[in-house]
Parts: sequence; structure tokens; C-alpha cells
Amino acid sequence: MHEHLLSPVDIGGLRLRNRIAMAPMGVEIVGPDGMASDELTAYYEERSRGGAGLVITEVCAMAYPRGANSAHQLAISDDRFIPGLSRLTERVRAHGAAIAVQLVHHGKVSRLDIKEGREVLVPSIPDWHGSFDMVSDLTPNELTLMMAANGGGRPRYKAATRADIEELIVGFAKAAERAREAGFDGVEIHAAHGYLLSGFLSRQWNRRDDEYGGDIENRSRLLCQVIRGVKAATGPGFPVWCRLDAREYRTPDGITFDDTLVTAQMAVEAGADAIHLSAYGDMTSGPAFTEGTIPYREATHSALSGHLKTVVAVPVMAVGRISPDTGNEMIAHGKADIIAMGRQMLADPALARKLVAGRAKEIRPCINCYVCVAQPFFDRRVKCTVNPALGREMELGGFEGSMGHEPKTVVIVGGGPAGMEAARVAAGRGHRVTLFERSARLGGSLRFAALVYEPNRRLLDWMTDQMAVCGVEVHTSADPSPAEVAAMDPDAVIVATGARRASPGIPGIDMTHVFDGDDLRGLLTGEDIGRGSSKLSRIARFTVGVVRFLGFTQDPESVDRMSRRYMPIGRRVVVLGGGLVGIELADFLAERGRKVTVVGEGPTMAPEMAHPRRWRVLDDLRRTGVEFLTEAQVLKISDTSVTCRTTNGTVEIATDNVVVATGLEADHGVADGLSDAGLDTVVIGDAKGVGYLEGAIAEGFAAALALG
Repeated sequence: MHEHLLSPVDIGGLRLRNRIAMAPMGVEIVGPDGMASDELTAYYEERSRGGAGLVITEVCAMAYPRGANSAHQLAISDDRFIPGLSRLTERVRAHGAAIAVQLVHHGKVSRLDIKEGREVLVPSIPDWHGSFDMVSDLTPNELTLMMAANGGGRPRYKAATRADIEELIVGFAKAAERAREAGFDGVEIHAAHGYLLSGFLSRQWNRRDDEYGGDIENRSRLLCQVIRGVKAATGPGFPVWCRLDAREYRTPDGITFDDTLVTAQMAVEAGADAIHLSAYGDMTSGPAFTEGTIPYREATHSALSGHLKTVVAVPVMAVGRISPDTGNEMIAHGKADIIAMGRQMLADPALARKLVAGRAKEIRPCINCYVCVAQPFFDRRVKCTVNPALGREMELGGFEGSMGHEPKTVVIVGGGPAGMEAARVAAGRGHRVTLFERSARLGGSLRFAALVYEPNRRLLDWMTDQMAVCGVEVHTSADPSPAEVAAMDPDAVIVATGARRASPGIPGIDMTHVFDGDDLRGLLTGEDIGRGSSKLSRIARFTVGVVRFLGFTQDPESVDRMSRRYMPIGRRVVVLGGGLVGIELADFLAERGRKVTVVGEGPTMAPEMAHPRRWRVLDDLRRTGVEFLTEAQVLKISDTSVTCRTTNGTVEIATDNVVVATGLEADHGVADGLSDAGLDTVVIGDAKGVGYLEGAIAEGFAAALALG
């Protein structure tokens, strides 16, 4: 099925076993001295063990600490870094993958230079400093953490002199020499994402009037000189390629694709053995980050990589949220030669192995939540919502840890994300697992989340399928009593029954046009929860009944299609609660033609979202007309309006329906009943305390590991 993606390919003289590359991503696992740690080595080794054809390291500072973005990034500026890098390459290559190092000078975003008081090297002193629209949607804590990452200082820019340029060319060449000595199979020169070489390519950031400025040929000169210098230093048979921006989003006078076509051809003439095509945007714009560098749309730049292939005679590597299916099609239709996957390889390092074995359905999906890419903004180590093992590869010993040595009988009550993750991992480690779910279908809160955010649907399908793959005994529509659980004589009981909803006590909250999350979930999924149906008119109840009878509430995809045609929700909706749930509901309702106002108590909407996703979602919602009311207190709900107190006075919002997206709290009821029956229980997920999807999966994973 993925024969094109799994076929071998050459970069220069380097043969790759398949066309899947681990895209370079900053993971902050390196120690504060730039050395390749054992933890980092285990992280990359896991991706090679998982079958990738090529592993490309995170950005490696060629002049460290100068030009570095963080103290916690790889360095190669001195021979003292070679031994650690050699251990890294040896371990990665032992599993069959090739490994390349990505060399970089961060230029205007060299946060370590700013933090340590050094001048920041740039092509020319900037006239434009960006839009800074990201700031308004950051929490105060996030702003503090970002300032701490660069020491809270302001950059002292220095326009590169000819001596600086010569030093750069020599520095890249020497770094490449060290890379070859350390056992790397190739070098990727990072000339994208607004870093120094990319800055030279951009008319906005390069205002020079010498031979390195002006037209695109001149602006490409430094990159070509670096490539020639690296090729000369490393000799024949050592592949060298560069990463380029297809374009700069939301940047006046930024890089255009026509520019990139010229630069790519010049780079190939200079000796580049491949072109890795990415994109970039205004570094101070949140939405630009999710359009260029880490795109939210799938295969955003596939047409551009296809065009690039028509003008260069070397392999083109495509990147940017590309699934295995899409990547296979891109290769088949001549739009790319190699597919680089970053976030997806964080979610499932065994992706390639599963494809080779014909087990594509078992690949754990990335849900594009941006938790992973949010961490480097704060100099924090990488983490993943769906893969709690990420960054713990050395501790766990690979592929989520070794099997349990003493099989235990484990009962799990609750089939939401926490319960399913605990069941999956425990069964995978050799334990005998029985899972009980009160409703007719697995998923719990994830089933509703899958309605309002499509990538969660893929996760729901994967987690549900994993119950059978791992041999979990599942009982749905089952609510066992403590005595029934005790009769199974379990060695461990894990409770993952979810949260309960407390009424906010607002005057008018019990009116029939007011729905809470359980009401809405029950109406849309067909589950017998909440009081949603009782609040509908007779005609609406009949229509919902017909929809359920015809099976349109059986799965999130069917609900998605049906809800675009009919929902028992009026045209004007006020969502109470500006957290993650409220914003996802607003997105869901706005897509279905509703005029939505979100009322939040805090200063920032969706503070629980990773900030890059928040940037994206809030920008999209504003463009569709969704209105946000921050720092607002709801005073009352009437038949036709919601009255709020804000910092600007009292506001009355006209509405047809109100949806309450607040009030979740831990629910120990089931766990207390089991404990009263003499059973030792472990409570996880929202039953313990609302932690959303990331917290639920992490706690399920931890509970399973604790079984031994």
C-alpha cells in the first residue's frame, strides 16, 4: 500500500532504505553544554529502530554558543563535541537508518547570544521588527517564560561584515568536517525559518547594498559559498544539502517561491545533493508560525515541492504535516522524493516498521495539538500528548518499555482516554486486562472531543482498535458493582470514570435553552447522559430520535456530516467558558453557521491549549466572526440574552441558546465505592482532577507502568 514511500532512494552517494525521514525538531534533551547526552542518543535511536530511512538531528549550532537559540541544543563548534556525537551516530546507524546533522546559525533569533549579552549577527540592521500579534494571545506566565528564555534582554544587532562572512563560511566547513569525523552520513545546512542564512535570502531582512544584497542571485551568494566550503571540506561521497523556505508568510518583502526556485537551482549548481523544502513566516506572528514553520494544514506545500522538482535534478524532500498515505501519493505523482515527518515521528517512532509490516492502522496518530513544538519556546524538554514515552526512551528501554515480568489481573473501570491508555499499555506489557465502560461505546470525553476536533477522531479510532490489538477484554454498557469487581480477584483496580459537572449557580442556568456539555454530548452522540432531549421542543425531539434511529450518532464522522445539516441549536449561541473545551465548541458551532460569542473569566482564551494551536484557532475564529469576551462574569441568563459584567461595564448578549463549558470537577464516587468494598484502587484521568487529554493519557500510561 505504501510501496512508493517504502522504496529506497539515493541522496548523492547515500542509499536510504526508504523515503521516510525523521524531520529535524528541537527537543531540548541536550544538556546545558551542547553535548549529545545519552538521553538524546536513545531518543534518536528509537526512531532508527522504528524503521526510518533517514534521521536528521535537531538544529546543531555550528558556532556554539554563538548563534545558538538555546543552551540546550546540540553543538559542533569544537572537537570536544565529537565523542558524544560519535556515540549518537553509532547507535542510530546500528539499526539501519542513515543520520545527518542539521547545521545552523540562528541569526536574529539567537536567544543565547541575547541572554549572554553578545551581539546578534544579522545580514543588516532590521527596519521591520514584525507584527507581534502573538503577544495578545499568550498567558502572562507564557510571556514570563519566553522572556526568561532569552534573559529578558533586547538584542544588540550587528550587521555582518566581510570578516564575519568569511568566518561563517569557514565555521560551517569546519563543523561539517567534525560531522563527518563523528560518523554522520551527511549534512543539512539550515537556510530556512528566519535563521541567519535564511535572513540573507529575504529581501525584508537583507537590506545590504554589496554583493550579498539586492537581487535574489546576490542574496543567495552566501548560501552557495557555504555549500561550496562544506563540500570542499568533506570531500567526495559525503552528501550535503540545504533546507529552504518556500515562502515567508505574513512578511512584507519576504521570500517568494520564485525567489526559492532561483536559490534552489543556484544551491544545486554549488553542489547541494538535495533540497529540503519548508516555509517560514513573521517570527512575531502566531498565525504565521502555524502557516509556515509548523503548518496546521496537511501537506500545505505539496504543490510547491512538486513544482520545485521540475527545476532541480536532485531529490526534493517535502515536510509539513504529511501523513504516510499522502506522502506515498506525493512520491507516486512526482511531488517529492523523500517525506520528512516530525510531529508524527514523535507520536509514533515505529511508524516505518508498522508500514513495512502492513500494520498502518496501528500507527498512533499525531493530533496536531502543538504541545511538542510549544516546549522550545520556554527552553523546556519535548513532550507529546499522545505519546508519554517521548523523551523517556533511555529510562523505558525502547518502544514504551519492556514487558511486565509477572502478569497480573487488572480491572479498569472507565473506557475514556485514561482508561484505554492504561489498558493498552498494561496489556502490551503482558498483564491480563479487563475494561468496563458504562456507555455503549468506548471513548468517554474523547468521543465528544472527536466531534469538535477532527484529529481527535483519528486518536479515538486508534485507541479503540488498540483494545483488540493488545488483547484487552472489553465490556461496554457495563457498570460493575464493587462486589462484582471483587469477585474477579484483581491484583489491581484502576478507576478512570471521568469528571462530574457542577452547576455554576447562575440565575437562569436551568432554562430549557441552556445546555451543558453533557446535554450536548448526549444529543450529538446518542448517549443517554445529560438532560438535552428533555429540553427540546416536540419537533426537535422527534428529529433527534429519527437521526439516532438511522444510525447517524454511531460514530463521530457520521455526527459530523449530519450536524452540518441539522442541529437543535439556534443561530445565536453564547458559550460560557473560555477554556479549551469552550473554544473547541465555538469552533464546532461556527463551522456550522452559528454566530458565537465566548465568555471567559480569565484574560486569555484557551489557556490550556498549547500556545501555537491557540494562535491558530483564535485567529481562525476571529476571521469567522466569533466574538470573545474576556475577564467577564456572567450575572444572569434570560430567555433571549446573557448579561455579563466586564472591565468595561455591563454587557448584554442576545442569544438563542447558551452552552455551558465550565464546571468539571474530579469525581471519586466510583473509586470510593470500590475502596469501601476493600479494594485497593488507583484513580486516574479526570476522575482524579481535570487534566484534559494530555493529562488523561499521561496518567493512564503511568498507572500501567506502575503495575510492573
